[in-house]
Amino acid sequence: MDETRRILKRVFIALAYLAVFSGLGMLIYLLVKPKPAPPPAPEAAALPIETDWIKTFNAGPGLYTAAAKIRNPNGNFGASYFDFTFYLYDQNGKLLATSAGSSFIWPGESKYIISGGIDSSKPPIKTVVKIGAPTWHKLANFKGIDLTLGNISYGKGKAGTGKFFSVNFDAINNTPYDLGRVYITAIVLDDNSLPIAAASTFLDNLQSRERRHFEIPWFSSFPGTPSRVDLGISTDLWETPALLRL
Repeated sequence: MDETRRILKRVFIALAYLAVFSGLGMLIYLLVKPKPAPPPAPEAAALPIETDWIKTFNAGPGLYTAAAKIRNPNGNFGASYFDFTFYLYDQNGKLLATSAGSSFIWPGESKYIISGGIDSSKPPIKTVVKIGAPTWHKLANFKGIDLTLGNISYGKGKAGTGKFFSVNFDAINNTPYDLGRVYITAIVLDDNSLPIAAASTFLDNLQSRERRHFEIPWFSSFPGTPSRVDLGISTDLWETPALLRL
């Protein structure tokens, strides 16, 4: 019996020492172990596209053109696609017509979205545009591309041409890449810089280093006195991915 008690006592003492040394080891590990790296900050989400103004212009008997100036407030995000819909209302809030389309927008870009040929039996009093969720892409340090307009002239159409007003310009592709489609927008402004007419067009297959002359005509009269024209030119970067690396 005494021998059994001595064995049990030695086992107890050994377990006690083991517990003490294990506790000391754990304490030392907790004191000297490296602190884990903090998790990376979540990437900021892209801000929504902003709208500066929306307006509808008469484009002939029962025909209208809706336009909006929009802006991408994100310097490091561009959208390869978004859809939009114009809603035209009368003075009583009754919906007269809708017109849908789609576009894209570069980082930090301001541009116009324009939808023409809208049928309405009554002149719209209010126009609203709703922009769908964009397909965002992060584009750090995007500085734009060398796609410009030059040799711009505008004025009343010559007698016998049927044109009320026209804008003439050269579209210039200074990039090293052929562009499948280039989009042009034109907003006519009066002396107070208020928009009085809008139109858009596109050019197909604008070759690298090509300079192509083009015209945007208006065949129906519009009110106000044209003072200047704000022209925009753009192309879908994601259709020519090499542009993203310029």
